[in-house]
Amino acid sequence: HAPPSVRELFRVEPRSGQVLLKGPLDYERASLHELYVQAKDRGPSAEAVHCQVLVHLLDVNDNAPEVTLTSVSTPVQEDAPPGTVIAVISVLDRDSGDNGRVSCELSPSVPFELRSSFRDYYTLVTTEPLDREALSEYNISITARDMGSPALLTRSTLTVPVSDVNDNAPHFLQPSYSVYVMENNAPGASICSVSALDPDCQQNAYLSYSITDGHIHGMPVGTYVSINSDSGHMYALRSLDYEQIRSFQIQVQAQDAGFPPLSANVTVHIFVLDQNDNAPVIVSPMPRNGSVATELVPRSAGPGYLVGTVSA
Repeated sequence: HAPPSVRELFRVEPRSGQVLLKGPLDYERASLHELYVQAKDRGPSAEAVHCQVLVHLLDVNDNAPEVTLTSVSTPVQEDAPPGTVIAVISVLDRDSGDNGRVSCELSPSVPFELRSSFRDYYTLVTTEPLDREALSEYNISITARDMGSPALLTRSTLTVPVSDVNDNAPHFLQPSYSVYVMENNAPGASICSVSALDPDCQQNAYLSYSITDGHIHGMPVGTYVSINSDSGHMYALRSLDYEQIRSFQIQVQAQDAGFPPLSANVTVHIFVLDQNDNAPVIVSPMPRNGSVATELVPRSAGPGYLVGTVSA
C-alpha cells in the first residue's frame, strides 16, 4: 500500500530485510516518510505480518537564503529626511533550525541601514541626507547569511538613484569681468561673454542670463548693452565714444529654472579705448569777422618780443 513517492525513494531487500535508498532525500519536501513492510515465510498457508517503518530525516544546510525585494521606492530625493523608507526586503531559507535562521547586512560606508520590521522582513531606510552632486547613484549590496555550518549566503544588489532638488545657486566662473572696447565700434558688435555653472541637473541647471536694471549717464543700461539669455554673449547696442564716456559697469544675473529659482550676479566693467578720431582745433587766436587772425607788432619790437600765443 506504499504510495509511488515512497517506492521511488526506498526498497526492501527481500532476504535480509534491509531498507535501502533508491533516490535522493529532500528534507524540505518531506521530513518524515512512512513505510509499510510485509514479511512472511515460505511455508504452506503462510500468513503475512506487517510493520510500519518511520523514517525521520535530519536537515542539512543545502539551501542558500533567498532575498526578495517586495517594494522599492526609487529614485529618492536628495533632501529626503533620515529614516525615509527606500525598499522592503524579505528573506527566506527553506532549511530548518539554525540552517534556516538568516541575518542580513549591507555593504559598508553607505548612508542606509536595514531595520527589522517583523520576522524575515526588513526595511531599507536612509540614515542621513543625500547629496546628488556628490554621488548620484548608490549600488547597495545586501548580504543574507544563514547560521548553518558551513554558512551559506546570497548577495543581492539594489541600485538607488538620487533625484535632484534645486539646492545649488549658479556661480560665475569669474568674480568680475573687465572688458575693453575700442570706441567707434559697430552697433551690434559682440564685446564679451560671461558664463556661469550650476551643479544641479536638468531644469535646475538650465541658466538664463539677463542684465539687471540700471542707468548709464541717465540712460537705461538696456540702450547700451544687450545679452543673449541662453549663451551669455554680450553686444554693444550703440557706437561708443571715448570722449563722451570712458567706462561704465553693468550687473549681469544668471538664474536657473528650478522652483523656486536661484540666481547669482556678477559685475562687468566696460572700458572704452581711445582712437585718434579727432583732429586738433585752434582755439586762439580766433579770426575776427571770418577773416584771418591778426596780431599787431610795434615797429620798435626787438628780437624775442612776444607776438602772440597759439592754443589748440
